[in-house]
Amino acid sequence: MQAQMAAQNAPASPRFTLRNMHVMVDGKPHPIVNMNIQEVLIGGLPDWMAAGQRLEFSFVITLKDWERSLPTYGVVIKNDSAGLDVRYTPPLPSWRNILMKLLTEDSRGQK
Repeated sequence: MQAQMAAQNAPASPRFTLRNMHVMVDGKPHPIVNMNIQEVLIGGLPDWMAAGQRLEFSFVITLKDWERSLPTYGVVIKNDSAGLDVRYTPPLPSWRNILMKLLTEDSRGQK
């Protein structure tokens, strides 16, 4: 119980944006406003989606001659004019490493 409360009160990880990633919800692409290892802020989704609602979506990574869709799910934290904020389950066990590699490549201007 204490560990769970500590996790909820832990400071949030810094958020970032990647030029080579977006999300697909119900077969439609949506931009990632910003994200971190636990949460993603998605733009362009309906305002009727409410906090606590489950959302199934895919992260789509697009590199020069390669695209991969990684299905996952999460729970809506909030929905406001900034976008739909979702606490998600990482799509792969190596998700942290994948994000670090994508961030490195993005900062170098590679696509």
